[in-house]
Amino acid sequence: LGSTLNVAKLAKGSWVVVFRLGAVGLGTVEEARLPCASRIIGVDVDSARFEQAKKFGVTEFVNPKDYDKPVQEVTVEMTDGGVGRSIECTGNINAMISAFECVHDVCY
Repeated sequence: LGSTLNVAKLAKGSWVVVFRLGAVGLGTVEEARLPCASRIIGVDVDSARFEQAKKFGVTEFVNPKDYDKPVQEVTVEMTDGGVGRSIECTGNINAMISAFECVHDVCY
C-alpha cells in the first residue's frame, strides 16, 4: 500500500504494470485501482492467476513464457511506448530490470 500510494503517486488515468500476481501483487493492483489507474497490466508466469487478478483490477495480462522476446518489449509494444509506473513484486533481479525498462515518462 505504501509503495503504491506514497511512492508511485499514481494519478487518475495512470498506466501501470505489476510484476507477479501473488498476494503482494494483487494488493498492489487493488491499490493502483484506487486512484483510478485506467490501465493495469499484470505480468506473471502462472496463467492460472489471471482470472483472479481481474477481480482486483488487472485489465490486461502478459505471461512472459508466451513470447520469444523480453517481457519489457512486449509491454512497451502493448502501450505504444511504455507505462507511467511499474511495480515489481517478485524480488527477482531480472524482473526488476524488466520493470524498469517498461517505464516511459509520458504514455497517457
